[in-house]
Amino acid sequence: MNIKALRLDQFRPYALPVALLLGSLFHGFCARLQFLTPYLIFLILFMTLCDMDVREVRVKPMHIWLILFQTGTALGFYFLLRPVNQVIAQGTMMGILAPVAVSSTVIAVILGAKMSNMITYTILNNIVLALTAPLIFTFAGGTSDITFLVSAWLIIKRVVPIIIFPLIAALLCQRFFPKIRKGIVRFRNVPFYLWAFALTLVFGQTIEFIIHQDRSGIPVILVMTLISLLECVLLFSVGRWIGKKYGDRIGGGQAMGQKNTLLAVWMTQIYLYPMASIVPATYVLWQNIWNSWQLWRVRAGGKVHQEQPPNATT
Repeated sequence: MNIKALRLDQFRPYALPVALLLGSLFHGFCARLQFLTPYLIFLILFMTLCDMDVREVRVKPMHIWLILFQTGTALGFYFLLRPVNQVIAQGTMMGILAPVAVSSTVIAVILGAKMSNMITYTILNNIVLALTAPLIFTFAGGTSDITFLVSAWLIIKRVVPIIIFPLIAALLCQRFFPKIRKGIVRFRNVPFYLWAFALTLVFGQTIEFIIHQDRSGIPVILVMTLISLLECVLLFSVGRWIGKKYGDRIGGGQAMGQKNTLLAVWMTQIYLYPMASIVPATYVLWQNIWNSWQLWRVRAGGKVHQEQPPNATT
């Protein structure tokens, strides 16, 4: 056993609260460093995907149903709420549309899910988002006078590089540079702490934005916080129901419910109304409360899945 890695793992339970605390205390400084976020996301995804075995990727009906429900529900709620409030509509959409977190594989396998299902959905979900996000953001934004094609191209140039390029780079590294890939995998703890740093920056930027809002925006913030809680319950529940149909209840729930909120918050703040990012920003609290409770139940019962997961992070 790697003693150094074990010692680093001891700090993991504290990473989320520390990141949120630092983001809250140093929100002004974090807002000035927001330009680092896309580079951190790229590096996190690349290092994590290098640790995944792409030979296990097998698209199954479960994955298709999860994608269809996630995309369809996100768009459905957007069109339903848009006449009421555009900001709430965008936030609700992004809370559901956010891609699965790469760390879902780690937690899901510990809870008893099938690793191959999680790896497949992680890659598939991020690819689908990269391909559909330009179209969705173009019609959902509606804040610019530029043409649809120009708007779509501008979004493609910024979204695809941080989602698709890490995947391509990881595949090339695995195929042609196995020694480099092996060296990257040795530092599998690094992406986790990069994620914590990136989360600090994004949450700090969100706090900075909220502080500069007038008091009239507080009711909307509270509503979006409640929406994120309801979304968390909905996505984990429906995901587990779909997964149960295909013999992987835990995998379905984690794939649907555990979100890469870091990427979702960044994309929302860049392409939509910044205040809408409150939904994915607060979603991270609910999903981590649920995951912590699940992991506590597993540890209390002494049952840990024997399949060794990759050490994913985001």
